Amino acid sequence: MENFLAGLQGLAVALLAIILFFAPIALFIFVCFAMIRGLSKPTKTQTRAQNISSKRMTLNSRASREERVGESRLVYKYRGKTHIMTQREEKFFLLLNDIFRDKCYIIPQVHLSALLEHRIKGQNWKGAFSHINGKSVDYVLLRSKDLSVLCAVELDDSTHDTADRIERDKEVGWMFGLANVPLIRLRNPENMSKQEIVDSFAKIINKTN
Repeated sequence: MENFLAGLQGLAVALLAIILFFAPIALFIFVCFAMIRGLSKPTKTQTRAQNISSKRMTLNSRASREERVGESRLVYKYRGKTHIMTQREEKFFLLLNDIFRDKCYIIPQVHLSALLEHRIKGQNWKGAFSHINGKSVDYVLLRSKDLSVLCAVELDDSTHDTADRIERDKEVGWMFGLANVPLIRLRNPENMSKQEIVDSFAKIINKTN
């Protein structure tokens, strides 16, 4: 019995020694973990400051945006146009309507972005769009039966004789040719008969198609 009690006493002493040995190590690890967590976790004051700073940035951004919009409203003014075509363009517009009557609808001042599809696989869509953005043709003829595009028309005058305009016209002609859309250019249609105008249209349309 004495041996058994002595064994228990020895075991207890061994356990106490183990606990006393590892307790400081465990305490040290716990303290380090608590310090690291405390440093990484923002305090309530820091969180409140960050929220205030974020709100200020949002308000400043909104105020700046509203200021820019307000400036554009103040700086830029607009006046409605009574006509979208020159007198010469209007006269030829009426002539085209008289010639084609029920066969076509005549649409004036059409942007190339409405006529030419720039989203072609393999090319830069943004660059392709910027290349045609802002360019337009004087008229587009739509077939009355299905509203499909028959051709585009440019009414040339002396403004087309400048170097930059000549280059622009060549480029537009190349784009229409590549897109397989007939583009008809007329210099002095007022000196042409209706039949001559029809023949000019038919020649280009038949050649393209």
